[in-house]
Amino acid sequence: MKRNAIRALAVAMTAALAAPAAQATNGYFKIGYGTKNRGLAGAGVALGTDALAPGVNPATLTQVGNRIDFGIELFNPRRDGRLDAGGLDVSAATGGAVPNLFPNAQRDSGVVKSGATLFAIPNAGFSFNMGNMTVGLSVLANGGMNTRYNSNIFSSSLGRSIGCTDTLALCGGVTSGFAGMIDANTPGGVGNANVGVPDAILTGLYTNPNTGTLGVNLSQVILAPTVAMEVADGHSIGVSLLVAAQRFRAYGLGLFQALSTDPGNVTNQGDDEAYGAGIRIGWTGRLTDSLSVGLVAASKIYMQEFDQYKGLFANQGDFDVPANFAIGLALKVSPRTTLALDVQRILYSGVDSIHNPGPTADEFFTALTSVLTTGSYSGPGALGSDNGWGFGWDDITVVKLGIEHVYNDHWTFRGGINVGGNPIDNDQNLFNILAPGVVRKHLTLGFTYSPDDYSEVSVSYMHAFREDQTFTYQGTGSNAAFSFDAGIGMDQNALEVSYGMKF
Repeated sequence: MKRNAIRALAVAMTAALAAPAAQATNGYFKIGYGTKNRGLAGAGVALGTDALAPGVNPATLTQVGNRIDFGIELFNPRRDGRLDAGGLDVSAATGGAVPNLFPNAQRDSGVVKSGATLFAIPNAGFSFNMGNMTVGLSVLANGGMNTRYNSNIFSSSLGRSIGCTDTLALCGGVTSGFAGMIDANTPGGVGNANVGVPDAILTGLYTNPNTGTLGVNLSQVILAPTVAMEVADGHSIGVSLLVAAQRFRAYGLGLFQALSTDPGNVTNQGDDEAYGAGIRIGWTGRLTDSLSVGLVAASKIYMQEFDQYKGLFANQGDFDVPANFAIGLALKVSPRTTLALDVQRILYSGVDSIHNPGPTADEFFTALTSVLTTGSYSGPGALGSDNGWGFGWDDITVVKLGIEHVYNDHWTFRGGINVGGNPIDNDQNLFNILAPGVVRKHLTLGFTYSPDDYSEVSVSYMHAFREDQTFTYQGTGSNAAFSFDAGIGMDQNALEVSYGMKF
């Protein structure tokens, strides 16, 4: 049986490393690890339930015994974006109608829903008690970002407002849009006499082959070899080495290539992979017969850079996994019923490519003017630079409350709520059309059925309630007449099933 268990673990690990990603839930972290833990809304810093326990607190591995677990989550995120560039209509100043030079171009994209709404995400873990210590190995899908829009919100909305000069044959000799407004030769317009918009630049923007469908895919998988030891009666410490692999691709960001220090490594470069390592350490202690507490901290996972996207992410493609820490308690309110409560802090601010803010309206207009007149932008916030624009995610605090009731020797039931902060401020909506991780409230249910002393089947369900947010990017000063609106939204459902073998 042990040999079969090890084979099953190896198969599950291989599947997890190859699995596609989806947008996770506490920012882009999963709410919990393992079917039982997810049934408790992720609460488990002081309560280990299976061999996936090191994903929450490696010290709790001493509580789970000899076992192997493997499962699969069916994840259904429903996310959408909207971009209304009607506030960039400058045809009144330039005397011409903005032409349709991108497929399906319209200033108001409407609500565009992302495709790819069902993902299969496997996980697996192994635990073995060696007497004075417990060792384990788990593979965890940490989280990710994913959107897949069949129409390109950026090119169809912002692209149409770029406009034309009267010398560009592609536009039929019509002066219009932002380009017409700033061009020195704009008849009756507000153009700067010292500024010209070369036709070659406009032609390059309108014929850019990388403005088709739009999307990103980021997946992160962590392999966690773990050692845990009971150092005193009821008190354990544990440590996991976090060996991480992540994969990323982006497509459809052609309009943003000119805003980068490395335009050739912004978009449509296929899948790029990076590897790295970090550490998670934890402690759990039984203070009374009914109360246990736990502490855990995970370092930043230092990753290789995404070389194929070093023109997109800050610091030339750097994309580490954020550090996080948590405190938790488990309280037996009766011999068969346990309450678990965790408070977690996720430090997105420690990773510049995630935390750096995106452009303000004035910064965007300044960059657009530079692109139209010089063909590029290398000023503050240029993509790929040390202080390059990012997603603007803030640190968040997550509260997880779960309840577990052992009904009899065969059935155990669980439920929980998970409430986290929204890492995305409204004024960061523009870039987060690619990663609308705004959900905050999660409800979970689950159960385990044990037909005998050596096997069990667990099921959990999660619903993340719908969240929407919009923001108007309003220019100031010389840009006061111009604005655009960006909106994002998401809700989620997930069903997870796992099988556990005890020996």
